[in-house]
Amino acid sequence: MTVLPVIARELRASARQPFTYYLRVVGVTVLLLASLLFGLHFGFEPALGRPLFGALHGTLFSAIWLLVPLLTADCISRERREGTLGLLFLTPLTGTDIVVAKGLVHGLRAITLWLAVLPVLTVPFLMGGVSWSQAALSALVNANAICWALAAGLLASAWSKAWLRALLVATLLACVFLLLLCAGAGWFLLHTVSAGRPGRFEISWDRSLAAGLYILASVSQDWSSYFMWSSTGKMFWAFGRITLVSLLVLVAAVWVAGAKTRRSWQEEPPSRRVVWAQRTFCTPVLWVSFFRRWMRRKLERNPIGWLEQRTWSGRLVTWGWLAVLISIYSAVLTDRQFLMNANGLQETMAWLLAGSMAMSAAGSFRRERDSGVLELLLVSPLGENQIISGRLGGLWSQFLPAAGLLMSVWAYCSTFLPNGSNVGVGLFFLVAFLTVPVFGLYFSLRCRNFITAFLAAVAVGLLLPLVLPPALRSLWLTVFNPSEDFSWAPRPSWGAAACQALLAIVCWDRLCVRLRERAFPLGRTEA
Repeated sequence: MTVLPVIARELRASARQPFTYYLRVVGVTVLLLASLLFGLHFGFEPALGRPLFGALHGTLFSAIWLLVPLLTADCISRERREGTLGLLFLTPLTGTDIVVAKGLVHGLRAITLWLAVLPVLTVPFLMGGVSWSQAALSALVNANAICWALAAGLLASAWSKAWLRALLVATLLACVFLLLLCAGAGWFLLHTVSAGRPGRFEISWDRSLAAGLYILASVSQDWSSYFMWSSTGKMFWAFGRITLVSLLVLVAAVWVAGAKTRRSWQEEPPSRRVVWAQRTFCTPVLWVSFFRRWMRRKLERNPIGWLEQRTWSGRLVTWGWLAVLISIYSAVLTDRQFLMNANGLQETMAWLLAGSMAMSAAGSFRRERDSGVLELLLVSPLGENQIISGRLGGLWSQFLPAAGLLMSVWAYCSTFLPNGSNVGVGLFFLVAFLTVPVFGLYFSLRCRNFITAFLAAVAVGLLLPLVLPPALRSLWLTVFNPSEDFSWAPRPSWGAAACQALLAIVCWDRLCVRLRERAFPLGRTEA
């Protein structure tokens, strides 16, 4: 078979990437951290094996949907950028063969992540309360998640050439596929468990989506309520049909991506429709003279930050987030009870905005490293602090409208709360909006892989400040005052904001040192 040498080539290339091995370490570390947090909250009593298994299953399920589309999103688009896709078509290979080889390698990557965390998943078995049927159902759920997430990454990679567009399309498709999987799985499960019941109930899409999300992600960490509805054999029959549908979706995605790869491997000018769409939706038409003066002023005042907003895609991040927040607030502010219960929505939007800032900062130096502009900046009269402050200014200005609106509405809503506003939570996110770009820039320069830089920026800039202060306090009370009762709960607070600021100062210093000593890889980066 002609495709076998391509599979061997892809396996060797993947084996030479350090991130292939870091991925397993990251997966095991995340599940160990989830186990530690579960134990600090609920303890490690023998009766808690089933809830711990549900928490670990939900963590692994979320990791699959986060990592697999991002890892697969650039597998074909990178071949198009480097011009090696045409060399593959000089052989008897078809587009489907290339997609099969790419998908198989990245599917094996996901399976190795799954196998690496198996020792951690044995902890709930040792605690008791977990049956083999639940473990088998968990394995089926994760297998379905891998199929759908892999399909999202392959389709996004076949339809995109730029790595950033491929990542965005893969993320969007992964969200859509997750909703489809949850709705379809909920429909199959509810239809199966209600078939033998005397009183049948109506199966709607919202009920199917809620049931599918409940079972697949194990939100409540307990499947007992669903097991009481039906026997284990019927549950396996339902999951077997779901798995068959997932495999068919993956096969269809491979076929469609192969056909698209075969048609678009050659460099062609944009079509008339694409040119019309860019001219209609991506070209300024209002206040053009003011826009040009504004961009010229940005170029003169901060040329390093101007690189972030010189294209329409960079400006789309700014106004897209602002439009999303305005739309959400326009919908929820009509509810009279929103002002009394606004903290949940505010925190969710703040976390999403901070994650978007981390993603933009983690990929900020990527284009300059690939094109060689970074070396030109380092030999220019600009100093290291000027380069860093200029890029930080560009990132801050990119997210300033959305962050300003979010914090302003948060401060306004806090005045209606009976006990005043939670100043610690607001201060944490305010400091996060200022410091997350620092973490992203540092790891974008330190790491060759974009996903490694993004995950490291999120872990060090957002998660570590939440975990470190309560962990230090718990250790202090355990050693010096063990009689005092202490609830270990990582929450945004004054201490987390102070820890975040200290870590940002350290990362700023190390970033300056790396720029000064040229201590970063200058080769082509990886997606």
